[in-house]
Amino acid sequence: MSDEAPEPTSETPVTEEAVDLGTTPNENANSNSQEVIDIDSDGSSDDDSEVFYTYEPGPSFHKPPQNVFFKRLKTTVRDDEDTDKKLWVQKVDWMLDKNKSEHRTTEYDNRRLILRRGQEFTLALTLDKAFNSDKHWIHLTFYTGDRPSVGKGTLCPVPLVSEKKKLEMTQWGYQITSIEDQVLNLKLMTPADAPIGYYKLLIESYTKDEETTNSLITSMSCAEEVFVLFNCWSEKDNVYMEKEEDRQEYVLNDTGFIWVGTHRDMEPIPWNYGQFEVCVLECAICLLSRANLSVAARSDPVRLSRALSALINSEDDNGIIWGRWTETFPPDATDPSTWIGSVEILRQYLLQEEPVRYGQCWVFSGVFTTLLRALGIPARSVTNFESGHDTDASFSIDCHYDGEGNPVDDLDDSIWNFHVWNEAWFRRPDLPEGYDGWQALDATPQEASEAIMRCGPCPVVAIKNGDTYIPYDTGFMFAEVNGDKIWWKVEKNGDMSVDYIDRNAIGKKISTKAVGSNEREDLTHCYKHPDGSKEEGNVLTKVCQLGSRKEWNIRNINRDVKVEIMQETAFLGQDIVIPIEITNKNTRSARTVSLSAHIKCSAYTGRTDNKQPLVKSETSVLEVSKKETDRVEIKIPPEDYLKKVKAGSVFKMFLQLHVQETKQVFALQETFTIKTPRGVVITCDKTTVKQFEEFTITCQFTNNSPTKLTRSYFHIEGPGIRRSKKLYCGTVQPNSTIERKLVLSAYRTGERSFLVKFCNSRVPNATDSMKITVEPAETSTIID
Repeated sequence: MSDEAPEPTSETPVTEEAVDLGTTPNENANSNSQEVIDIDSDGSSDDDSEVFYTYEPGPSFHKPPQNVFFKRLKTTVRDDEDTDKKLWVQKVDWMLDKNKSEHRTTEYDNRRLILRRGQEFTLALTLDKAFNSDKHWIHLTFYTGDRPSVGKGTLCPVPLVSEKKKLEMTQWGYQITSIEDQVLNLKLMTPADAPIGYYKLLIESYTKDEETTNSLITSMSCAEEVFVLFNCWSEKDNVYMEKEEDRQEYVLNDTGFIWVGTHRDMEPIPWNYGQFEVCVLECAICLLSRANLSVAARSDPVRLSRALSALINSEDDNGIIWGRWTETFPPDATDPSTWIGSVEILRQYLLQEEPVRYGQCWVFSGVFTTLLRALGIPARSVTNFESGHDTDASFSIDCHYDGEGNPVDDLDDSIWNFHVWNEAWFRRPDLPEGYDGWQALDATPQEASEAIMRCGPCPVVAIKNGDTYIPYDTGFMFAEVNGDKIWWKVEKNGDMSVDYIDRNAIGKKISTKAVGSNEREDLTHCYKHPDGSKEEGNVLTKVCQLGSRKEWNIRNINRDVKVEIMQETAFLGQDIVIPIEITNKNTRSARTVSLSAHIKCSAYTGRTDNKQPLVKSETSVLEVSKKETDRVEIKIPPEDYLKKVKAGSVFKMFLQLHVQETKQVFALQETFTIKTPRGVVITCDKTTVKQFEEFTITCQFTNNSPTKLTRSYFHIEGPGIRRSKKLYCGTVQPNSTIERKLVLSAYRTGERSFLVKFCNSRVPNATDSMKITVEPAETSTIID
């Protein structure tokens, strides 16, 4: 018996399990009280016993064929005079367990047959009489879409292939493997370029009438739908990956990590991709039905992934997620920092049929990874630190300051402390050779591409080599990782001049989860040549020729002073110390250095709030002896910043230095995070459980900050537990610990991860994860 939840039939009533980020209880509630909320889409809590989530595809994207082929789908009625002579198909056995195991789709929480294209599968036909190959033959036709067409690859006759030949991965075909009395066992092949999506099967049986020499025909249209995915195990598929460990990571792994923070102080946050959950495939097909993408075009990962990058955000087509970059959010919406997975977002979107509020870049990327992996395309989330946002296709990032060294923020291009996009692996037959492999895509709405908020796919190797003419959006992605930061001095009369160019400021420590481990893999070398190398110089020369980028002439002056901002960990509630080292490399004379530093609170997008006062402003003049290093420390006491800090906030420091003797100018911009001890621990009373067996997890949080934390809760999610949970905590006092317990059960077997996040506006990314092993239940326990 299957260990999966039963799939509803057409007569089965739909049970819409809710998904909600719920209402926040009274913040003055007793900290020792516990409230468990199932996450419901309408904002209500559900105190009933847990039910299975089911979803039936609606008529908007499962339409019956509308062309002449529809006439062939009517099942022949057994009431004519030749009934006994005809061959009738009584039953189709899709061999679910065998096929799903061989196609690595057992994990999908779906009772339909799910296949990967370009790979054999089997089925068995039970007939009303013994099959005689001399007088009987079977004709199979798979079809998809509402207007099936042979020419477009959506109406697919399946020819009988001789036993002496091998089924080819490039075309449809079937063979009869054995005949057991009235059971006909078949082996079939789907081509490696078939459009992905739902298919149905028409079976037509032909019987030779020995009296009239005519053929007597019966037909059977199977009610069951078959879902066909991309197949990275098939060499003929454009998403083919050579290494098995890569396939396991980028297609089958349903949890992972996304890196956030700053290049000086980065950290991973766990993410539940959950690509096998019941709602995910339905959501993917729902999205594709709304895209400007034909059914036939779904065979191409290039066009399909580009369409999805637009549909993840809500800007143009009521996509999945609203983006919002503010400090506060409405009470009936979700703060992006509280999401820990994609599944609840997709459930909400399906049930409420409108964009989910709200998301930011890592949320867009996490959901994109989920949908790509669900469809069989290898994918990963990638974080770029110090990510440039080029608004004018100049491949440069402009920053401004006035004559006193004060930043002029409203004129700046933004430099995000980090930005998360996606990579998907596939070949690019639409491009010259050399551009296969990882393709960068971005679902976060930043700049329109061909009048739609989308980005990519563009080959990562094209970004590295400065081939900004290669589609799609390679120029924009190049500026995100390799743009020059150009500092403009703004005079009082509005005139501007280039004062300093920092060629190494943009694109640092590009990161993703490593294959087979939870460690960080550095991808910077995949996106750019080493700073200062000959290869980098050649790339910059090419980019200048291809775009509107200019080479600004800076005065040829002696640059014998070096400035370095040192890194020190800053904890919430303590003094923040920022050391600056200034080195005079001149061997003959001293240097007089004027320093101007301005520190503001900033969002992770790099934008500072001009309405807020500076956190700190400091100027000084140093006399640095020859061949010596001097050190300046900027100190910020807690009372200067505590009331200004929000979850995810960082300090952005604008530093300008001027060397009086040589007129050398430095302009630097650095970000610093304020660390809060995470204090989150999740434990379980068992390490191994049976399927559907209850177990208890304990969530614990210690508030090490000097302030009380109100409106707090634990958010628990994991593939295989059906629904996300919230455990409300009320108020957590300073230097205190709060603990909540929750009883769960897992319905899927294997090693399972559970993720927990302590959610509070002043404590960003307080997360933990754990794993348990779920063994198959006893036969009597499994729900059939």
